[in-house]
Amino acid sequence: MDESGKDDSGTEAAGTGRPARGLLPGVSFSALAQAAPLLTNLALTPYLIRHLGLDRFGVWSLILVFLATLTVLDGGIGASLARFHAYHGAHGDREGTGRLVVGSLAVFVVLGVLVTGVCLLLAPTITSALDVPPRLRGEAQQLLLALGPLLALALASNSAIALLQANARFGSLAAVSGGACLAYGVAVIVLIDHGQDLPLLAVLTAGRYLFVTVVGLCAGARHIRVRRPLLPPRAERRDFVGYATRMQLSGFTVFLNGEIDALVIAALLPVRYVGIYAAGYQAATALRSLPLYAFPPVLTRMTQVYALRGLTGVVREFHVLQARWLPAVLTYGVVTTTAVGLAVQVWLGTGLALSGAVAAVLLAGYVVQVALTGVRTCFVRAIGRPGYETRYSWCASAVNLALTVPLTLLFGVIGVVLATAIGLMVGSLYFVVLCRRLAGLREQRLPRRWLPATVLAAVMACLGDLLILRLGWHGALPLLLAGLPVLVGLAAASALMLREVAAHRVPE
Repeated sequence: MDESGKDDSGTEAAGTGRPARGLLPGVSFSALAQAAPLLTNLALTPYLIRHLGLDRFGVWSLILVFLATLTVLDGGIGASLARFHAYHGAHGDREGTGRLVVGSLAVFVVLGVLVTGVCLLLAPTITSALDVPPRLRGEAQQLLLALGPLLALALASNSAIALLQANARFGSLAAVSGGACLAYGVAVIVLIDHGQDLPLLAVLTAGRYLFVTVVGLCAGARHIRVRRPLLPPRAERRDFVGYATRMQLSGFTVFLNGEIDALVIAALLPVRYVGIYAAGYQAATALRSLPLYAFPPVLTRMTQVYALRGLTGVVREFHVLQARWLPAVLTYGVVTTTAVGLAVQVWLGTGLALSGAVAAVLLAGYVVQVALTGVRTCFVRAIGRPGYETRYSWCASAVNLALTVPLTLLFGVIGVVLATAIGLMVGSLYFVVLCRRLAGLREQRLPRRWLPATVLAAVMACLGDLLILRLGWHGALPLLLAGLPVLVGLAAASALMLREVAAHRVPE
């Protein structure tokens, strides 16, 4: 590709003035794929709390925190695969894709072995350092020994997912993810029937990851050609390592802005509070994830636009997408933040109202982060400049760490998540400034009807959830019922704003 924005054959790449229509199918299937694990966890959490007990559920939640932390700290490989797979896919390079798959799987196996060795040495020390009840320490140590295999399989499943995402195989990805979650959910309900089943739960989780890995790689086999040499050439390895290192620096801040909260709570409070936090965190991250379902197709599209049209094309792509993204995400975020505290009580009962408060505080920070950084994150990754994402992430982490101790002393568990929310907001604003300096990325004004439409939707959602809470029903099905007022409110807001947003045009 030359600097004029044409590919090697001299043919100008396709225009990008109307991205929404081409992205909608991919976004829809991506949403199904990513919603499947979230919906499965939402459905199973009340069941697991009831059958395992809150203390044992807290131990399981702590193991999942360790797993999530180690998954993030994979050297940035998982977060980088989608971008490099998309780049190879844009040029039809099946052999390059195959080398990435083989190399990533080899690294993930090595990481799993290393974690297993560390857990063999430190499992008793870890369980003693944390506030795990003595009667549960044996089970906790067994779960720690399973952490290495779980990590290897989780990372391998992420590799298969990245392959399908990068090649726009979102329908196949939805089928793979949905099938794995359905099998896992049925197995949990059938097999987990009393409190001593934590090791079995770990085995079922490993089975879900293995299913996604094997079936996902089979579904993406036509995009892979495995030939010698099995690993990427030195130049690509150097580029990949440099990109992955910057992604890892950003990924480490995910730990500082999320998983560390659970570890702080585990160190200072009884382990059951980890379960209380985990339930609220799960609700907040589930709601945050709904807009993020658009990320894989958006990143794939922007990477391909950059590969074919250069920086000018992808800057325009950003402005077209962001003009629709910002009002939609802000409206969605305000409505869900006001309603999530009530929804968690509908889900788990009024005795876990503290989980609802945790969810509301976290979601407020997530909303600002996703609205301001979502498309910008895809932009900097697509053009190979993830260092800008790293800088804003470390800004958010620094603010978070500075506030954690004083806010925790003032507000307890709520103070921990409040520090996280404030850090995310400050870091997101800094990212806006960085991207404006980098490529002139700018925000458009919100639609004139945005404020009244959003207030109307929030009031409708809260009133509806209050009525449902008064019915006294709790569980996954009542939680779905609690989502109806939110959907009605969002539909009303969309009807008020849709024409104005659709009429918006980005100047050349």
